[in-house]
Amino acid sequence: MKVIKTMRPHERGAKRFVERYGNRLCAVRYRKSECGAKVFTTVEVIVDERQKTPQGISLKAEHAQRLQQPVALKVHYEEAEIRRAIKHLGGKWSRQLQAWITTRDKAIILGLTHRIEDGLAESCTDIDASIEL
Repeated sequence: MKVIKTMRPHERGAKRFVERYGNRLCAVRYRKSECGAKVFTTVEVIVDERQKTPQGISLKAEHAQRLQQPVALKVHYEEAEIRRAIKHLGGKWSRQLQAWITTRDKAIILGLTHRIEDGLAESCTDIDASIEL
């Protein structure tokens, strides 16, 4: 498909897409089919945002480091099986946070990524996650 027109979010024809996609919108493009019988409207949107990897560090190394970061998991008292599984993999209970502290890779192994409380593990002072986990 050949691009016949590209519009940025601030241009006239893109306003309805700005209403729909907001700040995530990068561009609106009109394309025509190979035979020229149809015109397609496509949008380019931002779907993810992260800090740039520092020079000299591979993306693979950064990902491995992220997997070793401590995370806090919220688990209810009644969920004894989940608590046992976390403890079995070396997780520690934080009385201060009322949450389990473990590493991100172990939370992934247990299928508990939906229970991760972002930013909570960093405020934990009763467990030294850098040594114990």
